[in-house]
Amino acid sequence: MNESRISRLLAIYEDLHKGKVVNKKRYATQFVVSEKTIQRDIEDLRNFLANHYSIDSLIEYDKKKCGYVLYRDEHIWLTSQEVLLTAKVLLESRALTKYEMESLLDKLILQCAPEERKHVKEVILHERFHYNPTRYGKPLSQTIWHLSLAINRHKRIEIDYMKVGSNSIVKRVLEPQGIVFSEFYFYLIAFIHGFDYEFPAIYRLDHIQNYMILDEHFRVSESNPVIEKYKDGELRRRVQFMQTGRVLTVRFKFWGKSLEAVLDRLPTAHVIDYEGDISVIEAEVFGRGVKMWLLSQAQYLEVISPPEFREEMKQTICEMMELYQ
Repeated sequence: MNESRISRLLAIYEDLHKGKVVNKKRYATQFVVSEKTIQRDIEDLRNFLANHYSIDSLIEYDKKKCGYVLYRDEHIWLTSQEVLLTAKVLLESRALTKYEMESLLDKLILQCAPEERKHVKEVILHERFHYNPTRYGKPLSQTIWHLSLAINRHKRIEIDYMKVGSNSIVKRVLEPQGIVFSEFYFYLIAFIHGFDYEFPAIYRLDHIQNYMILDEHFRVSESNPVIEKYKDGELRRRVQFMQTGRVLTVRFKFWGKSLEAVLDRLPTAHVIDYEGDISVIEAEVFGRGVKMWLLSQAQYLEVISPPEFREEMKQTICEMMELYQ
């Protein structure tokens, strides 16, 4: 295939992706070739798409538009509704830098049908203009990619980490277990190499100053119940405010306005009983994080068990009351 034909195919393919109508006569004039040549180009592009997307034809002739258009199958490309939905979630997350967000939104909007792009742009215009990333935010896409490779390949990593609330830098060799997103930030879940801790450590990715993937593998025991609970999906079901600790089954009474919000916040929670308008809820959680959330429910919640956790809650509330004496 000669260079001029490659350039022509790429130009036609790019125009189709932009939503332009490919008229054989007009493109034959533009590229100084015959209409049959343009037709062969279109057939080659059709074959290419069919081989890669397992669909007979994504490029179709539109009689009203007098040319070929790219048919966007919703099983392959995002629909405009899905693009808008994704954009809204991204903007609310505040997790990306301004540049990362702008770049990602531009690429997402290109997935929309051409006639619907303007609508999506207008709907998110003000949110996009007033987008306010987190204060300490820095580009993380490359870091997340590299660390995900280390996790998948079971390779140790070395990091220089600035502790949250401190300017001190510590060096750690870690056995990474997963990456999760929560409350504006991305976190790395990892066991510290050489230390026999029961629980993994949690590191905010934007506080990792430097990292290096080491040429050292670590063994993962799939039958280890501790490891199982700290896998990405299992961790998200049990953790609150990215605070780990001993896994415990907590039981509490709740009489606030939205039971649904409680069950959504604690994915492992379920109602085990009702006492009139009071719901008795049980959930498997990590202790330190759930304590912060339970306290946020103020007078609409009472912890029942375990007894030692109930006493801990009482002690914390007493200390809080002393601040207002």
